[in-house]
Amino acid sequence: MNKSIRPFLYFLIIICAVVGGYFLADRSGLLPDGKIEYIKSIEEIKEDQKVEIVAEQKTVQDQTVQDEKKELEIVAQDEKAAATPVQEEKIEEKIVEEKESDEEKETNGEVGKIVDKLMSGGFQKSSGRDIDTIIVHSSYDALGSDPYSISGIIKEYEQYGVSAHYLIGRDGIIYRLVKDENIAWHAGVSTMPDGRTNVNNFSIGVEMVNKMDGKYTSEQYEALNILIGSLKKKYPIENILGHDDIAPDRKTDPWGIEWEKVKK
Repeated sequence: MNKSIRPFLYFLIIICAVVGGYFLADRSGLLPDGKIEYIKSIEEIKEDQKVEIVAEQKTVQDQTVQDEKKELEIVAQDEKAAATPVQEEKIEEKIVEEKESDEEKETNGEVGKIVDKLMSGGFQKSSGRDIDTIIVHSSYDALGSDPYSISGIIKEYEQYGVSAHYLIGRDGIIYRLVKDENIAWHAGVSTMPDGRTNVNNFSIGVEMVNKMDGKYTSEQYEALNILIGSLKKKYPIENILGHDDIAPDRKTDPWGIEWEKVKK
């Protein structure tokens, strides 16, 4: 054998022995468990950094969402606490409407019967006031689907902060909204033929359900006359006027009323 080749053969034998020993030891379980770690490339390191940044951003976003949810829960609790009286009022209104429906059924055909449907606002409490005037008005529900809805008309009164003492429905049923002794806000800025102002202070306001181009029913005229007769027995009534009589520049109601059918 050529002497120049021997060193190379010896080196090759040693390499084979080392590699063979390593694989033999690995198959025999003599090497510790673990994976061979390779040095990551610059691109891999950058990718890992991007993943870490995205993960951190997601964590921050999740925390922000949780904080917002907590804040909304607190606000909702505050709103619920503040809205409790309103909710109670809504429940009361619903009960009143149900009662009204029952009353309308019970009073069907009883023209002139007075049904209490007292409002909680839109008037001023008073006592011992002198009453000598009746002012007749017209009303309809402009916001709802039924222009003749009693509950709808009353809701409009509540919305605008006004009222009347009585409201006469199309069937002739009379709804008492404000007690006679209290001052209902129905006349507004107005002047009597005798020059007196502040008409609300000495008058009774009576609303009749009707549209601007409509006609009153015979039941309404009958109910109005019954009410006028009753009020005349209680108070020294001297004037029975329409809203347009005391505020001609701004009012035209009671629309289409036939005064010859009203027993003054």
